[in-house]
Amino acid sequence: MRVLILLPLLLVSASCLYNYDELRGSSGGGGVGGQAGMGTTGGKGGEAGVNDSGGAGGLGGIMGIAGNRGSTGGAVGPGGTTGTGGKIATTGSGGSPAGSGGIGGGAGVSVAATGGAAGSVVATGGSGGSTAHGGTTGTGGSAGTGPNTCPLAGTLDCSNTGALTLTPDGLVTDFSTFQWNSSTGEWCDADGLGGSVFAYSGASPSTAASAVDTTTQNLKLNLTVGAQGYAGAGLFFLSCVNASSFSSVLFTASVTAGSMTGCSWQVQLQTQDQRPTSATSPTGGTCNPDAGASCYRYPTTTLTAPTTTATTFTEGFTLFNNPASSPIATPTQITGIQWQVNSANSGAGTCTVELRIDNIKFQ
Repeated sequence: MRVLILLPLLLVSASCLYNYDELRGSSGGGGVGGQAGMGTTGGKGGEAGVNDSGGAGGLGGIMGIAGNRGSTGGAVGPGGTTGTGGKIATTGSGGSPAGSGGIGGGAGVSVAATGGAAGSVVATGGSGGSTAHGGTTGTGGSAGTGPNTCPLAGTLDCSNTGALTLTPDGLVTDFSTFQWNSSTGEWCDADGLGGSVFAYSGASPSTAASAVDTTTQNLKLNLTVGAQGYAGAGLFFLSCVNASSFSSVLFTASVTAGSMTGCSWQVQLQTQDQRPTSATSPTGGTCNPDAGASCYRYPTTTLTAPTTTATTFTEGFTLFNNPASSPIATPTQITGIQWQVNSANSGAGTCTVELRIDNIKFQ
């Protein structure tokens, strides 16, 4: 908006000339020209322009008869458009010869911009990142299996079609959670071979006890052997095993209490033809004590003394004797495994020992 202030024009003598330099507004909003000097001093210059387009050129100051030229219009207003020239002022009259020209208009003043030129518009949030693709869904783990399942005690069958053949790993048992069932007191492996643990001893003071330690997951044997005595423990199989594809029996053993000093020990393979016909759970033994047969003469091999460090024993089938002179190959008719501690030193030795047996397999 432009504001133009018109001051009264005073006529002067016709002989006076117009002064266009005084009357032209400057670029920008020039102020209105000053009034005629009435005394020795010229009139006040016009007011500053009041908008950013520049005011109209101010009227030149009315000069006295002998006055000097009025000042030029106001200074250029910042950013204003070029003002129009000032109107022609009439010659002032009555100005003192010594009077100076009117004071030029003050500088045009721009009206402050409302808010000024806005800076960059505030972004309404940065552009969103690309939508992340979800990771590939993981494949669920295989469903856990429960304890292995084995047939209930039945009748041993060591024929070519009836004997159980183990998978290549030859594992019998390691007494792990899936293999040992505390409620039934039986073990069962992934091949379907299962059984129970047992203990036996000679006359007092020899004693024997066996139990599966579910914390360490191994078989614990507590044996006391008196002079001329023996004590042992082991595993009954619920199925006859044909281990002819293997060459040895393997297990770990260690002494966890007591000592073997004064005694010796051995591992024995139970066989069908030395298991009594009177034995049950399972039945199927073919040695008939009622007919005068001497049973329990299982193939045996003597072992080196175990230590407190778990040691792996690997005993080849060829190391086992055949006290019953059986015509049936031992590996084809295995019905159990047992460990026996005997009085040594010509039967004078005695000992009390706790043994740990684990990781029993054919290899």
